[in-house]
Amino acid sequence: MNAFKNDVPIYLQLRQQIEEQILARALKEEDQVKSLRVLAAEYRINPITAGNALNTLVNEGVLYQKRGIGIFVSQGAREKIINSRKSSFIVETLEPSIRLAKSYDIPKEEIIAKTNSIYGEEQ
Repeated sequence: MNAFKNDVPIYLQLRQQIEEQILARALKEEDQVKSLRVLAAEYRINPITAGNALNTLVNEGVLYQKRGIGIFVSQGAREKIINSRKSSFIVETLEPSIRLAKSYDIPKEEIIAKTNSIYGEEQ
């Protein structure tokens, strides 16, 4: 199972995959994360690379380590990930999309209506 891209360091891609599992609630608070040896074998990567991915998440408080037992998902991990991604999403994705919509002469009301539809709100 090796689905890594060549243009991004593998440890960052693995880290993002773990974050995505937390965001999708496939990994919940207090769930144990696969060990670095299991991750390394599963993804066919060096254990040091797997360790780098886990350590960055531990250093940010998304995961925590129980000595001699393993690595677990921290309380509030999902919210930490969401908060760290919010501003970059707005700057890198939302603003350029809105500017593009404006250049296509898509009315602001249509954008708002679509946003409300996605969020499940009535007009």
